[in-house]
This record gives sequence, C-alpha cells and structure tokens, in this order.
Amino acid sequence: MNQFLSNKIIAGIVALALLVGVGVLVSSGDTSSTTRNAALVVATPCTKPGQVTKVSKQSVVCAKTNTGSLWYATMKAKGKAQPCTKPGAIRKKSKIVWVCGVIKKKKLWQATQPLPPAVVASTTAIEPGATQPTPALDSTQVATPEAPVVADNKDLADTKIPDDKIVTQVIEDVTTPTVAPNTPATTATTTIPQTTTTTIPKTYQVRDIGPGGGIVFYVAPTPFACGEDPNATSAPTCTYLEAAIANGTTPSTWTPTIRVQWGCHGTSVMTDTERTASLEIGTGRANTNVITSQGCKGADNSASAASIAATYNGGNKTDWFLPSRKELDALCFAFFKGRIGVKFSLETCIGSGNNTAVTGTTAGISWSIAAGYHWSSSEDAALTAWYQTLGYGGQLNLSKRDTNYVRPVRAF
Repeated sequence: MNQFLSNKIIAGIVALALLVGVGVLVSSGDTSSTTRNAALVVATPCTKPGQVTKVSKQSVVCAKTNTGSLWYATMKAKGKAQPCTKPGAIRKKSKIVWVCGVIKKKKLWQATQPLPPAVVASTTAIEPGATQPTPALDSTQVATPEAPVVADNKDLADTKIPDDKIVTQVIEDVTTPTVAPNTPATTATTTIPQTTTTTIPKTYQVRDIGPGGGIVFYVAPTPFACGEDPNATSAPTCTYLEAAIANGTTPSTWTPTIRVQWGCHGTSVMTDTERTASLEIGTGRANTNVITSQGCKGADNSASAASIAATYNGGNKTDWFLPSRKELDALCFAFFKGRIGVKFSLETCIGSGNNTAVTGTTAGISWSIAAGYHWSSSEDAALTAWYQTLGYGGQLNLSKRDTNYVRPVRAF
C-alpha cells in the first residue's frame, strides 16, 4: 500500500474514532451530514496553526504538534474565555485539552478533545468507515460508564491548578474500560481480553520536522547502522538524519551561530582504519563518542566541536552528535545543491555557488542553515580534520585549531 493511501486510511480511522468518542459535541440537526463532513477534517493535517473554522456544524481548530499541525474538534466551555499568546499551542489542564485559536483576531483557548486510541491502529488493517472491535467483557463484569467531560474556563484561569503536562506532541487518550463486579460478594479477579495493537511508524521526508525538533535532511534508501559502537555485534539501525535548528537548553551551549575548534590539535584520536571508516553515513555518533572519550579540547582549552554537539539536547533527546564527512555532505545536498558553482566536493554535493544561508518554515517552525565552513567528526590526521563549506559544497582538511560552525545531528 503506498504511503499516500496509508496516510489517508489512518486519518480516516482517527477521525471516525474521534467522532464516536465525542459524539456529544455534534450539534443537533443533520447529524449524519455533520459526522460525514467533520470526518474529512478531524485529525487531518492543517496549514495555519490557530485557525478556527466550521465543518457543517462542528467547529475545529488547527493545533501545532511536533509531527505537524492537525485539526482538532472543539467543544463548549463554561465561563469567560481565556486569552492565549501562540496560535496553535496546546496545553492540557484538569484533563481538558486546550488549543490556542484565533477568532475575530482574538487569541483564545479553545477546549478540545484528545485524539482517541485509533491513533494506535490495529495490526489488522481497518478500512475507513469500519468500526473497531470492542474487547469482550467477562460474564461477571459490566462496563462502568465514564462521567461526561466538562470544560471549564475557570479551571484554565486558576493559576493554582497546574497543567497536567507541557504538550507538544499529538494528544491521544488511550483509556482502558473501567469494570465492576455484578455483585459485591464477587472477589475473583478476571482479565479483560485486549486487542493487540501496534503503532504505525511515521514516515518522514526531507524538510519535515523530526522527533528531536530538528529538520530532516537525509532519508536512507535502506536502513543504516547508527550506533555508538561500530564494532557492536547487534548495532541499531536508522533511516533518517535530522539537523538541529533551535538553541539547546542548559547544559547545552549550542546555537546556530557558534563557531569552535575541532580540538585535540597534534593528537591522533583515530587509527588509519578508523579514519577511513569515520567518513561514512552512520558513523557520526561513533566518531563523536571517540573524540569526546579522548577529552579533546581546543588549543585555548575551549570545548571541542564534538563535545558541543554531544551535549546538545534539543527535543529532550540526548543522542545528538557531530556529523561524519558524508553525513555533512548529505546536509549540503539536501539544502544547498544548485546549478551553479565549482565542484570541490569529494562526495556528491555541488552547492549553490554562494555563501547565503538557507531558511524556511516547516509546520510553523522557522529554521536556518548557515552556508559557511562546518566541522565534520571525521579526522584526517593528528593536525587536521575534515570540514565542508555548505554553500559551495567543498570538502577539505583543515587545521584542528581553526574555528568553524557546528551543526548537531541525530539519527533515528
């Protein structure tokens, strides 16, 4: 099944389940029309975070998540509407999901419902419009109905009530049915049969936002080894590479404009065999581990390029690293490949022929990749390491004491 069709099926499953789960939200009147039209929108991608619109009689709001912006169905909330600042932002408070929406140029929190367990699709494919199986109850058990959800703006305004959590991901609500014995005298414990489910993995394309909040720049035709130890007997495999685009948080010191030395000038941190291997895609993390384990620092005792990359923690991920020579070349190829310029590269990237940064906005997130000299984690010799100028595509060896840009990347 091609990816487009697969995505459509998943969206249909989620949308249908959401409408079943929040049936109380659908206005009276032409219910079948409302359900049918809303199902075409809810849980599908949207382009303008914070936009509020109606599909038939159902109001929906565009929510910004780390996997892209999605439509969520809204519901009525009691009390005075509360202001918000970032259109599309999501928060969860008192078990209610809120999305910052824009209505008549005013930014106000919209009460919504989380996406239901259909986000986690059954191992058996379910076509759009089909109903999912309900786990059977034992003869000694009966399902206890859940209390209706009531959204209250007073809870949202009450600073004494903390958020359930800071939310950036797709909000889903996997609820296990509550059961109670038919009679108080029953003490036997029984198990409710559960439907086995698996999470359908998300596929990424170049310029998508990755799980670490970076920008995806490489999609491998086949998975590649990406572990910290290249000699491990069972190394993990990855398919994608993403590059950091946002500042790290303490103790990370990385910013897009930082320029540092490679470190360990005059010291060979790799053998000749390791240097040859260190050029390839999938070796950046292992290279970084070798460099940092040597305690490499700049000639002025400053932090090395590898340590700056390794301590980056964007997206709460701790597996960022300094890219290898070919990984850095893939970054050049993804964002700077052009029709002009001289081919200095030892790999494949020609570059754009100028030193202008590449910028863009993906899922409401702005990003920028500088075009200048960037350090790779591939060592050339005791005194030199490989670098690449992204704008022109050139890859050459350079003194480890020179200062160049650092761009943390991660594989997943």
